[in-house]
Amino acid sequence: MAADRPHTTPLLRAGPRLRAAWVLSGAVLAVMVVASALGLVVDDLYPEQPWAVAALRGNDLVTLVVVAPVLAVALATSRRRPTSASVLLWLGMLFYGTYNYAYYAFGTTFNDVFLLHVLAFSASAAGLVLLGSSIDPVEAARGVVGGTRARVVAVFTTLVGLALLGAWGTLSVRFALKGALPEDVMPPSAVHLVYALDLGVLAPAFILSGVLLWRRTPWGAVLAVAVNASGAAYLAVLWAVGGFQADAGIPGKTWLSPVAVGSVLACLLATLALLVHPHADPAVAPRHPTPARA
Repeated sequence: MAADRPHTTPLLRAGPRLRAAWVLSGAVLAVMVVASALGLVVDDLYPEQPWAVAALRGNDLVTLVVVAPVLAVALATSRRRPTSASVLLWLGMLFYGTYNYAYYAFGTTFNDVFLLHVLAFSASAAGLVLLGSSIDPVEAARGVVGGTRARVVAVFTTLVGLALLGAWGTLSVRFALKGALPEDVMPPSAVHLVYALDLGVLAPAFILSGVLLWRRTPWGAVLAVAVNASGAAYLAVLWAVGGFQADAGIPGKTWLSPVAVGSVLACLLATLALLVHPHADPAVAPRHPTPARA
């Protein structure tokens, strides 16, 4: 029946790529719920060291109670009547899935839900590309705030990327020059994966989004919302990881980390700043029909 079909607007270009994005996103949502729930209820699911088990279970908690509900609401809203907020949050949660499940797929010991983690990673990555290529950036940017608020968020977003680049890049250069490994509870192999994903994926995404938003391009508005939304979600993961590790007796970890909580709130506020009351000062001016030539 026509009522059961996804609603399409100029914001989303109908076609096989969008249909594939719907299917893959539904698969991502289902796998997120199942894999995260199993990670929380099955005690010996992860054959890892205590710090890693705690980290994975903290991650599962946030994915189950925060990310999966946000993705579900974004999908449901976008299916009925897409808005910039619903579509860009959908895009952001797929970016979260790509980044997050790369750790599970490439950084964990083989376990009983390995195939689910690989499916979540590959479906998120493919869905991210297909959804991104189905979005009309000009239409999407009309639902994003411009002006001073966008400028502030652009600076913040760029600085987050530069901070990651500077922190992990400096430590990597130090290792190249002096052979000094980063000091952390994680072994060098785990630190290597963190640095590779942050330097190769996360930092460039934040920097590119911030620069494009500052330049007032439509894609800057689109990417800045998606990146900050996914950033808020993953920083919530890091907060929960610290709490789970504290419960596991890992020294120096706590549920009450001002840095972790403040970072979550900063990215969340950046996302809301771009989405709340966008029509007063949109990031992109409305299109005007081209006058017909005589």
